Amino acid sequence: MADTSKIEWTDATWNVVTGCEKVSPGCDNCYAETFAERWRGIPGHHFETGFDVTLRPERLTLPLRWRKPKRVFVNSMSDLFHKDIPDEFIARTFAIMALTPQHTYQVLTKRHGRMRSLLKDRAFVALVDEHREQLRSGCGDFAWPLPNVWLGVSVENQKWADIRIPALLDTPAAVRFLSCEPLLGLIDLDGPIVPGLGRPKLTYWLTGRPYWDEEKATTTDTGLTMAPLSTGPRLDWVIVGGESGPGARAMHPQWARTIRDQCQQSGVPFFFKQWGEWGPAPFIVRVCDPDVGWKGTEEELAVAKADSEARGATHVHTGNWFDEDGERQYWLHEIGHKPWSLERVGLPEGTAAIRRWGKKRAGRELDGHTHDAFPAA
Repeated sequence: MADTSKIEWTDATWNVVTGCEKVSPGCDNCYAETFAERWRGIPGHHFETGFDVTLRPERLTLPLRWRKPKRVFVNSMSDLFHKDIPDEFIARTFAIMALTPQHTYQVLTKRHGRMRSLLKDRAFVALVDEHREQLRSGCGDFAWPLPNVWLGVSVENQKWADIRIPALLDTPAAVRFLSCEPLLGLIDLDGPIVPGLGRPKLTYWLTGRPYWDEEKATTTDTGLTMAPLSTGPRLDWVIVGGESGPGARAMHPQWARTIRDQCQQSGVPFFFKQWGEWGPAPFIVRVCDPDVGWKGTEEELAVAKADSEARGATHVHTGNWFDEDGERQYWLHEIGHKPWSLERVGLPEGTAAIRRWGKKRAGRELDGHTHDAFPAA
């Protein structure tokens, strides 16, 4: 729990639950699990039970004390819709969010099914209202979905995008968002491209599916019924980020560009959080004009080659993939040559030069720009 956060897209974290379990490849290198398990078995420590699911009811009322408005990431160390968290406890959490409209809450989950079923359940909504009244009698009516709660799902590749995004769009929410972190494969938010056919199956995830709104239909003087064209729910915000930490998997630069471009075309705010451990690098860093050759000393040439190697790529990430347990695994090729010896070598189509810089050096710029857009509150 912290009333500040180093996570770029939030101001504070609120962990009313800690602990979780892996459900998909995006969980493989979970930072929260790595942190919590360091303390397992230490008597009296907050994470004495490691990353086991643990309710923290003493933290529920903390936001009531925060006067300054914040963006609050709910459960950065867990998943609010984990199966071992009682409905009643989740309802109490939503009641606190309802009583603190000055804050904006960001709820991110991989348990899309339970999120949808609970938040569409009238009995659950009534339970939230009941807890509001218990905490603050006479607090008045409230709107559902809560206008200060943003709901999001984590998707790491196309398989999980196809599963989780439709469930998110079918869940009542004031703002719906997507966290593509760690991004482990290409995600097409517009619908897959079929060679020769374009996009025969549009998803409308970024634009909202158009439909005739029969509930707003009117009848003209001549008896003609007219229904206005409306659009269904869509994604309001997309976050993209690469993986960091030991064993981090690389993100192909084109995967991030594809999502950025599709968001820009649809007017959906895009937030590029980080490259992670791996980031783009120049494939060739020249030490001299190849038509002239090196004119300096051997010592100076050695320095120039070392500089070229430090700035040039050491790996090539390719779009080639193989199927493993229904998930795409992508090739990461190590270059056998030095970047200063590749004057006449080009990159094969679909590949991009990258290297392991480390999170800090890789940075947050995508094609020379930072992307820090947020949805309208």
